[in-house]
Amino acid sequence: MKQDDAASRLRVSQSYISRLENGVVEPSPDIISRLRALLHNPVHRPLVDQLCAIVRHSPHAVALLAYRDGAVSVIEASSRYRHAGPPFDAYLPDMQTADPLGQAVSNIVRQVLACGAFDGEIACMEVVWRAPVDGEMRSFHSVQTPVFTGTEWLVHSATAAMSAAGYKAFLARNGGPEIVHGF
Repeated sequence: MKQDDAASRLRVSQSYISRLENGVVEPSPDIISRLRALLHNPVHRPLVDQLCAIVRHSPHAVALLAYRDGAVSVIEASSRYRHAGPPFDAYLPDMQTADPLGQAVSNIVRQVLACGAFDGEIACMEVVWRAPVDGEMRSFHSVQTPVFTGTEWLVHSATAAMSAAGYKAFLARNGGPEIVHGF
């Protein structure tokens, strides 16, 4: 929140907010009370906190990914994702570990990076993939959607199991295992 916006909401001057931020003045009990009320209002929560709550409480297999310091990591995951068990639990929190699905997810991570999702260059990317799970090949459909928090691009990743026929139909319809959607 900009200083002038905070000042208006707290009914003080912008210069007073500047002095508070710089530690020049101590807030009065009344200002502390107004600050608490302002900060506890959900409207003023950072977008990333709201995105994390959406992901955390989703009944679907979703995760929120960040690309920081040259690595993709899971910064939040739904309960279904966190409790999916092997081999999916190996991706929490570091997507760069050895891929227990035979490079399937590692390949998707490379594709997400290559298409510019962490730079907001696409609307979303759909990917179908196959991997050995419990001794048999299973098919999956993932959608990777970039989201800008105001300071960085994150990727909302949603994955669902799909039938082998659905997998083949996607490949035939799109000419391959991925499709990148622009704006």
